[in-house]
Amino acid sequence: MTQSDREHDPREAVPTALVTVHPGPRRTRAQVSGELDADNHHDVQATLDEALAASTTGLDLDLSALTFCDSAGLHLLLNLHHTATTTGKTLVLHTPRPQLTRLLDVTGTTVVFTIHTPPAHLSDPHDGRHSAIGSDGTEPSHRRPHAVDPAIAYDDEP
Repeated sequence: MTQSDREHDPREAVPTALVTVHPGPRRTRAQVSGELDADNHHDVQATLDEALAASTTGLDLDLSALTFCDSAGLHLLLNLHHTATTTGKTLVLHTPRPQLTRLLDVTGTTVVFTIHTPPAHLSDPHDGRHSAIGSDGTEPSHRRPHAVDPAIAYDDEP
């Protein structure tokens, strides 16, 4: 189910997934929270399809609050990616949690998506306890698990 302004009827089941959409001038931002599964993927798909259609260049999908995703949710993401690609837009998955990252890795679909994972917070470089230089002295010791195209990620939003 998706978030709405109407009052919640206590006799209704509590939605397991919540979608919040924030239209922007060129890209739309959406957040999916809760559990994305076979029971609710149709409602979520409809909301995200509308959000993608309303955008000029694509959809930034915040998945940081998505606690569970099954194969129906993965199918939804693949359909959304296909729709974006065939309409000349992009889909960027932001901050997927470990469960979704594992699902993408196990199914071999990680390479399909553009995934933005914010860099880990680095400690103060002057405190002497941690170094941003790797063991060979040439590269950072932290690595992002997925490639990110920074030209896509939020560069047109205030």
